[in-house]
Amino acid sequence: MADARLANAHLADCHLCPHHCGPARAEARGVCRVGEESYIASEMLHMGEEEILRPAHAIFFSGCTATCSFCTAARFAFRPTYGVTVTPAQLAARMVQRQEQGARAICFIGGDPAPHIPFILATLAELGDRKRIPVVLNSNFYLTDDALDLLEGAIDIWLPDLKFGPAAGPAGCGERLGGLPDYWRTVTGAIDRVRRDGRAVIVRHLLMPGHFDCCTAPILAWLADRPDLQVSLLTQYLAPAYAKGELAATLNANEIEWARRMAEGYGLRLID
Repeated sequence: MADARLANAHLADCHLCPHHCGPARAEARGVCRVGEESYIASEMLHMGEEEILRPAHAIFFSGCTATCSFCTAARFAFRPTYGVTVTPAQLAARMVQRQEQGARAICFIGGDPAPHIPFILATLAELGDRKRIPVVLNSNFYLTDDALDLLEGAIDIWLPDLKFGPAAGPAGCGERLGGLPDYWRTVTGAIDRVRRDGRAVIVRHLLMPGHFDCCTAPILAWLADRPDLQVSLLTQYLAPAYAKGELAATLNANEIEWARRMAEGYGLRLID
């Protein structure tokens, strides 16, 4: 597992995601506005994850590297001091408790867990050989090589969210809707990197109204060239009250059926 000193350096000069906020991190002035302390919005035994993970010990961190205009978790994703602070030892003790209650996986979620990598690694070090279940990183995967270097050997199952298609620039969905410049190259590159480490990779794709041609179709085509990946199609899109344009609509049954047929036609390894 990574040297704690290397991880903690990002608390003062952060390069865990491609925003490269650097010294602004120490003053909570980066894009995610996460400071030196990690806030946990909630933790629970969660039945909403994929079947192979549930019940999962889901740990939801506050703050996010994305600014998605349709985020349903905005109350903590955009409020990085929402929730409580705990020590790594306290969270490790809760992990042991959740394992005893039947958790089949430890899932670090958000917001996004990327800004919290130093805290995550410190917690896993505290957990030590009391860990008996897989550790899962459920992330938007807008990660740098520095972040992936730190996580190497610490994560058992990668759960990247490939949400937006390949169109680049301000008109591309990744930047326009998610606030994530160079989205496609960054996220697909990170997924390709973790594929090579021999750990399980489950790629999630959220179906969004009006985004079949620009996002879903090219994403499924990209996944078709990577038959080793498992794929989870998320169909529970729910527009928040402040959503605008096509994303204020409801995902319709035709879009869901088209996506499933295309995925099956490509022979993708779909899981529920």
